[in-house]
Amino acid sequence: MFIGMTPRSDHSYFLPRYGLAFEASWPRQSRKGSDRFRAWIHDLFMGGPTPGSPEHTVSQNAFVAAVELLEAEDIGAATMAFTDLGYDVTVHALR
Repeated sequence: MFIGMTPRSDHSYFLPRYGLAFEASWPRQSRKGSDRFRAWIHDLFMGGPTPGSPEHTVSQNAFVAAVELLEAEDIGAATMAFTDLGYDVTVHALR
């Protein structure tokens, strides 16, 4: 298990046994100028994750279960688990 791993915007895992890279990315929200300003103010004064980020919306337990599926090299189930959490998943050959 990846100790202390938390939901964040981008995750990359390498599965050399299969010659694959597994990438999970949180979809980027298109924001109006006022929303970008509010996010900037939030970062400036409060710090921490931006509202709407996976740190706020993804359950830590569900995330750990998805990572465990990936560690068990069940690529199909891990893809479905990360997709259910809201991530965009890409699996491609290692370069």
